Amino acid sequence: MATLKSLRVKNELGVINIFKYLIKKYKASRFSDEHGGPPIYILAIFFISTLLAVYAAFSYVGKIQAMATNLSYGIEVAAKTAFGNHAIPDTTNNGVQVSNAGAFQNEFISILQDQMKDWPRNTYTIRSLETFGESDRGSLPPTEFSNPVPGTSVYIKMDMHIKIDMGFIPVFTRWTIPIYVMVSSNSYDASTGAWNLAR
Repeated sequence: MATLKSLRVKNELGVINIFKYLIKKYKASRFSDEHGGPPIYILAIFFISTLLAVYAAFSYVGKIQAMATNLSYGIEVAAKTAFGNHAIPDTTNNGVQVSNAGAFQNEFISILQDQMKDWPRNTYTIRSLETFGESDRGSLPPTEFSNPVPGTSVYIKMDMHIKIDMGFIPVFTRWTIPIYVMVSSNSYDASTGAWNLAR
């Protein structure tokens, strides 16, 4: 019965034999260094560099997606908390409305900064924050948003700033990704497609 050590030796020999076979095939091909092509070591360095670049690119895509998700969650928590503290009954329209847009915005920013306290301050900037009441239900939303205003809600436009520095590859750049989020005090019923008013 084969021992773990003997299996490891066989695996190592198998990998070495594969490399020897690949080198032999390359030397025999018309693209080899013996036929005017680049040395196999240069090709290996190019291949490894390409793999590292692809890996780094996918890693950054995942990182950006996670950052955008965290920021969207922080925005939603901050907006809903601010709604809870600054919403008053709107008896005319049978719902609630924001009592003071300025106070709402200040509390939203304070809560968002607390939510994102582990992020550097220059990671995101708020471009605009616009509140709507129940009387605005069905009206046109701000630009960059498509669906009609669902009633008492806040529309937030932000920029997320990403710095890319791959380290082993001489690439350094900054990206600005716009983020548009609408948060309503009303709840959405997916089965009926209707917004239920907060009271």
